[in-house]
Amino acid sequence: MTSVISRTVTSTPYEPSAGRRLRAGRFAATWAAVGLLLAVSFSLAHWATRPAPDRAAGRGALATAQQLQDLGPHVAASPQLAKGLDAVSRELKTIPGLEVQRQRASGSYHYTDRNVDYSIENVIARQPGDSDDALLVNVHVDSAMEGPGAADDGVNVGAVLQAARQLAGKEHHRTVIYLFNGGEEVGLTGADAFIKHPWAKKVRWFLNLEAAGSGGLPILFQAGKDDGRLIDLAGTTSRPYGSVLGQWLFQAGLINSDTDSHVWRAQGWSGLDYALFENGYWYHTPNDRVDRIDPGSAQAITDLTVYIASKVTGTTDVSRAPAPYYFDVLSRWWVTLDPLLTRIGTLVLLLALAALTWRACRVWHLRPGQVAATGGAALLGIPAAVLAGALVGGAQSLIGPHAWFAHPWLVYLVPLPVAVLAALTPQLLLQRRRARRGSARPGAAARTALLGNASATGVLGVLTAWLGVGPGYLLWVSSALLVVSIVLVLVLPGRWRAVPPLVTMFVSFVLIAQFTQELFGLAIPMMGRLPTAIPMDAVIAVASAVVAVPLALVVAPFAMHAGRPPRRTGLALTAFVACGLLVVGLVSPYDPAHPKLVSLFQEQTGGKDARIELEGRDYLTPQKLGVLDQVAQGSGLPVRDGALTARKVSVPSGTVAFDTAGTTAPIRIRIGANGAQLIRITVTGPGVSVGGRSFDGGEAVVDVVGRFDGDTVTVNRSGPVRIQVDQVFSQTGKDAKRVLAALPKWTMGHARTVVQRTWADHRS
Repeated sequence: MTSVISRTVTSTPYEPSAGRRLRAGRFAATWAAVGLLLAVSFSLAHWATRPAPDRAAGRGALATAQQLQDLGPHVAASPQLAKGLDAVSRELKTIPGLEVQRQRASGSYHYTDRNVDYSIENVIARQPGDSDDALLVNVHVDSAMEGPGAADDGVNVGAVLQAARQLAGKEHHRTVIYLFNGGEEVGLTGADAFIKHPWAKKVRWFLNLEAAGSGGLPILFQAGKDDGRLIDLAGTTSRPYGSVLGQWLFQAGLINSDTDSHVWRAQGWSGLDYALFENGYWYHTPNDRVDRIDPGSAQAITDLTVYIASKVTGTTDVSRAPAPYYFDVLSRWWVTLDPLLTRIGTLVLLLALAALTWRACRVWHLRPGQVAATGGAALLGIPAAVLAGALVGGAQSLIGPHAWFAHPWLVYLVPLPVAVLAALTPQLLLQRRRARRGSARPGAAARTALLGNASATGVLGVLTAWLGVGPGYLLWVSSALLVVSIVLVLVLPGRWRAVPPLVTMFVSFVLIAQFTQELFGLAIPMMGRLPTAIPMDAVIAVASAVVAVPLALVVAPFAMHAGRPPRRTGLALTAFVACGLLVVGLVSPYDPAHPKLVSLFQEQTGGKDARIELEGRDYLTPQKLGVLDQVAQGSGLPVRDGALTARKVSVPSGTVAFDTAGTTAPIRIRIGANGAQLIRITVTGPGVSVGGRSFDGGEAVVDVVGRFDGDTVTVNRSGPVRIQVDQVFSQTGKDAKRVLAALPKWTMGHARTVVQRTWADHRS
C-alpha cells in the first residue's frame, strides 16, 4: 500500500517521474526510427524507377510520337491513321535489310463482351535471320478516340523504329518481325488480322509494348504461364523492372482491360508485356501528349527493345519453362520464385519458424501460449485493417469523395496509417491486458511479438503460396528474413541483437514501398475513371489494407518495444485522423494537373435538334459537379431533360435498314456506305446470337470498324428484340466546340457526334 501511495504522489502530471520520462523517450525514439526507415524506403522506391536521360535514340522516339500526335486522334481505319502508317512505312524503308509490307485485312473478332467486324491496315517489317523462328515486336499506331496517343502508343512506335535501326547492323540467328498495329484500340483487331499474314506462321515469341501512363521505366506486368525463360531474360536487363502484381490483377479479372498478347497467347506464342504506367491521368485523354512523357522513358523503351530482341534472336535459350513469381528490388536486382518450390519453401519456413519459436521460448523464458496468442492477434489484424479501411473510406466518400484522385498523398495520410494502426490494435490490446494482469515481464513483449508475428507471417505465406496469390511474395520474403533474424538474435551478443530485426524491417519496408507505389500508381488514376454508381473511396481505402497488414506484421515487435504510449498519444492520433478527413473535405477531387475527363456526345436522331450529353465515367458526374449548368451558361445553349440542345451537324452517316419476317425470325441489319469511325450495334432481347455466337444476359454488342462501303449483320433471336445502331464520328459542329471551350479548367473534354437509329418489334 505504501509503495502505491508513494508512486501516486511522486508521479504528478507536473513532475513526471524518471521512469515515465524514460518510457516516453523510448516510445518517441522507436517510432522516429520506424518513420525514418519508412521515409528512406519510399524515397528509394521512387527514385529507383527514374530513367536515365534521353540520348539520340530517345529523342528520335519522341520526335515520332510528336509526329503522330500532330495528326490528332488517329483511330483505326481513319484517314489520320493512314497518314501515320504512311510515315511509319517510309521510316522503315530507310532501314537497310528490312522487308516492309502493308497489310489490309478484314474479319470478325470476339473481344470480351462484343464482336468486332473490321477492315483495318497494319504495317509489317521483317529482319531475316539464319532461322525462320521469329520474334514479334508489337506496337500499335492507332490511338483511342479520346486523345492523340503520344504515350499510348506513339512513344513505343518511335522506340521500336529506333530499335529496328540499331538492330539492323547486327547478325540475327532468328528473324525479327515488327508489327505496327493499326487496330489495337478497337478490340485487338490489328493483332487478329496479323495472324492471317504468312509471316505469322513463323512467330514463336513476342514482345508487346503498351502504355497505361506516360512516365518512369517500362514495367514487365504480364507473362504467360510457360514463359519462365523469358522472365529470366527480363531480369538480366540493365534496369530490371517488373512485378507479378500486374499479372495477378489481370489474371484474377480485377483489371477490365487486355492487350494484344491475348491474341498471341491464343496462338501458343510465348511473350512479355511491358508498359509505361506512371502518371496514368493522361491515359486515353486529350492530354496524352509528348510534353507529358517523362524524360528518359523513350530511351528506356528503346534500350529494352534492343536488349530483348538481341537476346531472343541470338543464342539465348528461350524454350518453354513454367513461369515463376517475379519482382525487382529497386530496379537493380531481379528475384524469381518457382511456384512449386515456393509452396514447399513456405511450408519449410513455417516449420523452421515453429522450431525456432520453441527454442527461443526456452532461451528467453517466454510462454508458448503467449506467443501463440500474439500470432492469433496478428491474424485478427487483417479483418481489423479491412474494417478500418471501409469505415475511413466511407467517411471520405461523405466528406469529400474522390479527393485522392487529385491528391494521391491523401492515401498515405489518412487510410493507410489508420489501417496500419487497426492491424496493430489486437496486439496492443492483448499486451495491455497482460500488463494489467501482471503477466507481461519487462523486455519480453518485443520478443513475444517478434515470434508471434513471425508465425503469423509464416501462416499467411503458406496460404498465399498455395492459393497462388502473386503479391504474397511480400510475406514469403519476410518469412525467410524473419527466420534468419531470429537465428541471429539467438546467437549474437546482447548489444547486437537489435541489428537483425532492423535489417529485416528495412528490407521489408523497401519491398512494401515498391509494391505500394505500383499498386496505387496504377489503381488511383484507373479507379478515378471507373463507371460506378458509388464513390471508390472505400475501395481505395480497403486496398490500403493490403499494404497495411504486411507493414503491421513487420512493425509490431518495435511497437511492443516502444512500450505504452504517453497518455496524450490517443488524442494526437484522433486529431491527426480528424485533420486528415478535414483536408479530404477541403481539397478538390480534380485540378488542372489531375483533370476530370468529360465526354461530349452530340446525339442526332430523327428530330429537328440534337442533344449534347455530358458523361464523366465515374461517380461524380458532370451533373453532380455542376458542370452542366456552368457549361450551359458559358455556351448559351439551353438545357432540356438533362442535356444541352444543339443544332445538328452534317456527317457522312450511312442508311440503316432492318429486314425481318417475324418476331422470332433472324434480323438483317444493313448499313449503307458511311464515314463513321465506329458503328456500335446493341441488341437486347431473348436468345440473341450474332454470327453464330451467343451472348449472355440478353444483350449482344457488335462494333463495326473500317467498313466504309457498308456492312450487314445478321441477328438470331428467340423473341422480340430492341436494336440500337450508333454511328460515331470525330467530326463535330460549332455548338460542341462552344461547350468544350466553356468547360472548367479542372476538366478536359473530347467531343463526338453520334447518329442514332433504333428499331423494335411491336411487342418488345
